[in-house]
Amino acid sequence: MTILKLVLIGYLGYAVVLWVFQRPLMYHGTRLEAPPADARPSDAEGIELEASGGPNEAWWFRAEGDAPAPAMIVAHGNAELISDNVAFARALRDLGLGVLLVEYPGFGSAAGEPTRATIGEAFTLAYDRLTARPEVDSERIVGLGRSLGGGAITDLAVARPMRALVLQSAFSSVGSMVLRGYAMPPFLVKDDIDNVANLRAWDGPALVFHGTQDRVVSIGHGERLAAVRDGVRLVRLECGHNDCAWTGADVMQELREFLIQADVLPRSD
Repeated sequence: MTILKLVLIGYLGYAVVLWVFQRPLMYHGTRLEAPPADARPSDAEGIELEASGGPNEAWWFRAEGDAPAPAMIVAHGNAELISDNVAFARALRDLGLGVLLVEYPGFGSAAGEPTRATIGEAFTLAYDRLTARPEVDSERIVGLGRSLGGGAITDLAVARPMRALVLQSAFSSVGSMVLRGYAMPPFLVKDDIDNVANLRAWDGPALVFHGTQDRVVSIGHGERLAAVRDGVRLVRLECGHNDCAWTGADVMQELREFLIQADVLPRSD
């Protein structure tokens, strides 16, 4: 009994520490150095978002060619900033999309603290600003989320109309991540984003990319997302979590074909 009590006390202490520090672990980007004031490239327009926790920011890469054009809202991973995704945004723009990179509260130079609620507020503000722009076709909005960003994007899809979704290395739910990875009961999770539930609630086409060697968010998460319903397709990549070639020719070709099928991009003659 003494050993059992010690084990129980030890686990309770472990659970308390995880409960207290779960947001710093989940939102690693709050510990990254903010980019310099002149980090925004000349081909991107800065958009200030007046969120309840203070000013946030987004960078808009306008589509080339005829307007109104389709647009993609991008939610990056938990250890990234929007400044890390400029090359990715340009690759997406080369497909014929306008691209909006949205920062999380508390990341980079954005004010506030990141939570599911504050991130949701930032992305709905960004969406509303985006769809009001005359050069954007509000009927052809696509959400793309990587890792943590998958949760931000599926939450947004439930809140606002989306033509299609793209998820890269996304989890099925935060609760399942902490249960399997940290032996922590899901009911202790403060921001239990559930991508499976969101995909069930949203009925559009979704493309899921996932690395077969991912040791952070295992391929099983991608498989569970793809199994939610018809219209969600999994593309397996030979990579891990942080080494996938997101701007590579194979990924971009898969993405282009998906967006054509979803009537986001025009079909080639």
